Amino acid sequence: MKTRDPVSWMRYEDELALFDSPADKYRKLIIQNPVPYEDGYYGGINEAGVAFISTFDAKDAKGAVEIIKSFNPKIGGNMFVADAKQCFGIEATAKEYFVEEIKASGVKTNHFLKLPDKNLNFDKDPSFKSWSGAHQQRAEELIGGVKSLDDCERLLMDRKNCEDGQAICSTPSEAKVYTYSAMVFDTKNKLVRYAQGCPSEVGFKEYSFSKLPGRGDKEQVD
Repeated sequence: MKTRDPVSWMRYEDELALFDSPADKYRKLIIQNPVPYEDGYYGGINEAGVAFISTFDAKDAKGAVEIIKSFNPKIGGNMFVADAKQCFGIEATAKEYFVEEIKASGVKTNHFLKLPDKNLNFDKDPSFKSWSGAHQQRAEELIGGVKSLDDCERLLMDRKNCEDGQAICSTPSEAKVYTYSAMVFDTKNKLVRYAQGCPSEVGFKEYSFSKLPGRGDKEQVD
């Protein structure tokens, strides 16, 4: 599961769309930036049940990790890639990757736990580091109680620490940088629960490969 809290230089618009080109091995449901001249995949799942920031044509999570590790130049950030049987956590910089298999649960926010590198924005705005740490701590408090997709939704909509501006889900009335969207990927059943907008305000809708949205369609697929 994942939330998006775009900062001012990032794009706020996103939508869920089906990618199904003749060149692709698997169909993909991807949360993407719909602006045609701008890049950006924010999360997705393919028909093989592999979920990641972008799902590629991997048949399993291990295959997706190998695709990511083959990138040149490397891509940076904190990532999870998962299928119904395995989940891998990735910390990445332009010079190295740290990959670990997640056996029980894992949380990644905007700082590294395994690599010595740090987010460059922490020096510009020390409160950003505090915000990232508070998100990690609260998510780790909640993650052990997650037993269902509804529990995933509740975690992503959590409002504790909102008085300090550090809630997992922040609202447009609280901050310029707020939780604009959220997504849950069910790798076993190959479906997505997606909130297009602040999740605590708009809630989640469910999408699957058996009942697909049209391109640009924002209506619920039951």
